[in-house]
Amino acid sequence: MATDGGNPRASSARNSPKRHGDSGVKRQTVDGKRQKKTIGKQNDAKMETNSHPQTNGLGSSGGQTSVVLEQSPCAFCHSSKQTEGSGPFVAYAQGKEVTGNADNFSNVIHVHLKCVSWTPMIYFKDGLIKNLESEIIRANKLKCSSCGKKGAGLGCCRKLCQKTYHVPCAYDIPDCRWDDDFLLLCPKHASSKFPSEEKAKSGKKDTEKGISRHLNPSKILLNYGKDLVLCGSGLSSDEKFDLVDFASTSGAIVSIYKNNVTHVIAATDSKGACTRTYKILMAILHGKWILTMEWIKACMEAGHLVKEEPYEVLLDNHGSCGGPKEGRLRLQNNAPRLFNNLSFYFIGDFLPTYKADLLNLVTTAGGTVIETRDQLLLSSHEEDTKANVNEVTLVVYNADFSYNPGFEDATALKCRVLDEAEDLAQEVGCQVVPHIWILDSIACGLQPSIPRH
Repeated sequence: MATDGGNPRASSARNSPKRHGDSGVKRQTVDGKRQKKTIGKQNDAKMETNSHPQTNGLGSSGGQTSVVLEQSPCAFCHSSKQTEGSGPFVAYAQGKEVTGNADNFSNVIHVHLKCVSWTPMIYFKDGLIKNLESEIIRANKLKCSSCGKKGAGLGCCRKLCQKTYHVPCAYDIPDCRWDDDFLLLCPKHASSKFPSEEKAKSGKKDTEKGISRHLNPSKILLNYGKDLVLCGSGLSSDEKFDLVDFASTSGAIVSIYKNNVTHVIAATDSKGACTRTYKILMAILHGKWILTMEWIKACMEAGHLVKEEPYEVLLDNHGSCGGPKEGRLRLQNNAPRLFNNLSFYFIGDFLPTYKADLLNLVTTAGGTVIETRDQLLLSSHEEDTKANVNEVTLVVYNADFSYNPGFEDATALKCRVLDEAEDLAQEVGCQVVPHIWILDSIACGLQPSIPRH
């Protein structure tokens, strides 16, 4: 789950937004928001909200809606729907994220993950969410420039611009532009630079980092990229600037991760490995091109789009190989989805937001999620009578034993989790896998083998 907004308006849309350099508080806000990249907290598979912002459009158009029974509405956008633009629901009480039954807590605040992630002055410190109540009050004084309803906490970061949005409403506007520092540019100002891009640009004046300054003026891309929708993953400020520079020259669009993205441009290390982020895993499942920054540079140097294959990412930072190519070929050949005929039952403690990312990956890969123990027992009974012997049910446990809500000894926790998973699997006659198996299988892009216990 990298994977990951907006500028504050103190009490009115007319107040000019603060810039990142204006105070240590704002920097702290951005740094604190990094804790919300839930997949990044476990096994480096980041849920990047700008990406992403990542797995959802608020109440209006866009995104696949998942069923939420008796869900309290989001305190920001006031919608009870869960979509791609909203992300999953999370709940907070007394500054802490609520796990389990929210009815057991008082004064619970329900919000969408992306609504809270992209609201400007909200951040985390020492495990507590900061400024949640004050930002809800501020947002509910502002009307969304898209739908006209109050609760619009995310504003355009262009100084003096008065456009404010619900995060899912902005997600449904193709011409909005998003930045890893939780900033948004409205369609009118989408051609402007984010502060990180301005910083990268100024740092290039006396260096050879820039690629545009080396171009032959006759080698202009013009509208070669008009059909491209690009998304960055793990890019540095300099690389983001180069990506935006390429898009403005070629007519391409730089976007958060959506189904219409055509190319994900990933940062790579000295071995050519990209970081395993949520958007990388989703791009593999959707059969998108996942390329290195060298493809952008090659296109700029050539003055036209060059073939993608030589620049396709081959490896991730966990050693998984070939996933991007396998994902493309699976789509091209109209092959069954990766987890076709697989059902998953998740057992034990997961961070709610992290589990939501895993569920989204599983269903995107064609798997079925079994939500309750009773459903698992029923499905195991039905499998005994099924003619299709290829259907497999898996019990998934959390193999990240650093997540320990009960402060249990790590060794004891590992033994308990494995024992519970294996006992249940034996009862229903299925196999046990760690959650990492899901990530590794997607990253390889291959029909997974089931580990035997």
